[in-house]
Amino acid sequence: MMDKGVINRTEIKPYEKINLKIYGYSLPQVPSHKGLIKVGETNREVEKRISEQVGTVGLDPKIHFQRIAKKSDGKWFHDRDLHRFFILNNIPRHSFGNRAGEWFDFKGKYEDAEVLTDKFINDEYDEIQISSDEYDYILREEQQKAVQKTFEYYKSNTTSREFLWNAKPRFGKTLTTYDFVRKIRGKNILIVTNRPAIANSWYEDFMKFISWQEPNIKFVSETDALKNKAMTRKDYLNFLNSTEIKDPSQIFFVSLQDLKGAKFAGGPFEKLEWVSNLNWDLLVIDEAHEGIDTIKTDNAFKNIESEFTLHLSGTPFKALANNKFFEEQIYSWSYMDEQEAIL
Repeated sequence: MMDKGVINRTEIKPYEKINLKIYGYSLPQVPSHKGLIKVGETNREVEKRISEQVGTVGLDPKIHFQRIAKKSDGKWFHDRDLHRFFILNNIPRHSFGNRAGEWFDFKGKYEDAEVLTDKFINDEYDEIQISSDEYDYILREEQQKAVQKTFEYYKSNTTSREFLWNAKPRFGKTLTTYDFVRKIRGKNILIVTNRPAIANSWYEDFMKFISWQEPNIKFVSETDALKNKAMTRKDYLNFLNSTEIKDPSQIFFVSLQDLKGAKFAGGPFEKLEWVSNLNWDLLVIDEAHEGIDTIKTDNAFKNIESEFTLHLSGTPFKALANNKFFEEQIYSWSYMDEQEAIL
């Protein structure tokens, strides 16, 4: 007879999209939060979720809106997508401890938050281009700590040149990784993911928060999902031959499946040979726990030279169980850490 506890555990998922909701609330009785709205998401009852955040400290939140997190074209979205839209519409965001980026200053015009949310859901807006440092991002405290600890290890004279971010889903690994990339000032960055479907997230975060600040860095990829969006390898080589930009650099994004299909990695296809011939300043392995311990994967990474490797994972059980990383090579951020940091 199967153990019921085991069955329940195997059915746990990060979220159920069918229940995902977006909400916005204010704290009128808190002077430091005057005019601000916090925008978040939950797959539970909105009132209950907000009460968990602020009810325990005796605050009385005012809920201004809640919506199903689904756009008019049927696509689901997350609160971070709405956050970006607010930023693009000149709504300043504020940092309060660990919750930077979730509070937005509507100057007390709370109805505007609901109007903008509905416009985002119904795609009732024009394409907006970022062109000013007014739209700089602010990392949350835990993200800043991840970058700092990794950078300190990166600068140390240690033999092992690998680091692990053992962070829960929705930690914000993409933008945090880009901040680390900016910090090390590398010329050649290789990002390998076992989830090609998230290619757009990597590209969009780069375009919205990095490209206008770092015109010398180009996002390069030949992944199908980014066709006619990102630079191809050929485009980047043409750019190198024609640009007057000082110290041009690239972030090359590739799927693990593509990498394993290349001949240098033991695959059948004549492609990506240049990847194995380049000494990369940084190799980023996204979702390292998924498929990383296969023979083909090992062969692929064995033939890639990099000065430093950053592993991103929400559940790196095998790596930790095998003692691959020591404490000084790991930054962890769990659901419990997040709960303790909630306002």
